[in-house]
Amino acid sequence: MNNLENTCRCACGAEEFQVRLKRDEQVGLLTCAAGHHSLLLDSREYWADVLQDGRPKLSRCRCGGTLFRVNLEYEFRQGGDVRCIQVRSVCTACSRGQSPTDIDIKYSPTDQLVIRPLDPIEEPWRQPKRHQMTAFWKPADAERFATYLAESLSARIFSEDSPYQFKEVSLADVEFYPELKHSLLFTNLDGMNVPQGRDPESSSPFLRLNGPFHMVYSLPRDLSSTENTRLLHYIKYSHEVVRGGVLEKQPIQFLTFAREACDWLSRNYVSLRGRNTADNLEEYLKVNHDRTGGHACDV
Repeated sequence: MNNLENTCRCACGAEEFQVRLKRDEQVGLLTCAAGHHSLLLDSREYWADVLQDGRPKLSRCRCGGTLFRVNLEYEFRQGGDVRCIQVRSVCTACSRGQSPTDIDIKYSPTDQLVIRPLDPIEEPWRQPKRHQMTAFWKPADAERFATYLAESLSARIFSEDSPYQFKEVSLADVEFYPELKHSLLFTNLDGMNVPQGRDPESSSPFLRLNGPFHMVYSLPRDLSSTENTRLLHYIKYSHEVVRGGVLEKQPIQFLTFAREACDWLSRNYVSLRGRNTADNLEEYLKVNHDRTGGHACDV
């Protein structure tokens, strides 16, 4: 069997869909006229990550139509696994075809892609619940927070050794001055290894303290001076993660740890900028004063 064609059909029997395709990520969502949502092929594995950049754009024909028949053409490898799937959409109003999308398949087995090309999903726009705080700090504040986590909450510490690569370190190994040099990850769970990728805290039980962004609100007289530079840190973790395309809560032990960390920040720092902020008061006052002399820029 070299090729196979299949017409997408909703579980309710409908064959006309609104289509949202993210071509670069090879991910798609089909919504039938009755409002039932289905992820296309293996999109569930990547859908939550795609939503971080916003909802994929709704496909629209040049005639203005937004309903399409969607056909899949499968190309198989020797041995029977799917090599490639071409997604072709045809406007139901004018019969004009849209540019096809090719989806390359690089794993095995692939039977499910043929047997069940549409994967029903009730809440396609729901994303993992995450928490983020920002903090204008001095270097000593970053050290104080890390010390609290390590000594009071028995946290393990992982430092970013190279881009997206973390290794476990002791508190004494971390360089906080003249500022925190690398992003840090903290967890109170044993046996945890940091997964590869850009944001490990979005997929595993880690609380992240980012190395600071340099914020400048007004230029100093001496352009080489750091007098007007403020250090903005991000602290973040995920309540939920996506595993096997399904949202799962993080372990209760870790969520308790992360909540205690954020409660400590709220008790020891000010939130005059608004919710989910934890500023050193002196740094906040400087930032507030700086803003009267110019606009912020990230340098």
